[in-house]
Amino acid sequence: MVFDLKAKIIAGLGIILVIGTLFALWRTTSIKLENTREQLNEVTCQLDTVTKENQKLTEYNKRKDKEIKDLNKAYQDQLAKIPADACGDLKPSKELLEFFKEGR
Repeated sequence: MVFDLKAKIIAGLGIILVIGTLFALWRTTSIKLENTREQLNEVTCQLDTVTKENQKLTEYNKRKDKEIKDLNKAYQDQLAKIPADACGDLKPSKELLEFFKEGR
């Protein structure tokens, strides 16, 4: 009779211990899952921001490339208008002197 009571108490305590352990494991997992969800939301927002900024930077680079090409074309056009120095390095030609006098 005493043995049956001790066995029932031990079995009851064992069941309570197992239920408590399972509850603690479930709670720990639940907290970790919630933290992971929050981190995932933060990373998703950061990724969206980086994607938008990357698109803006790509558009800016395209505009700057077009401006550089336009400036290069204008420079090449202006360079083509400068007359060649027919006399050589020691003495500039008359055409070149006239060009610089006009201030183009």
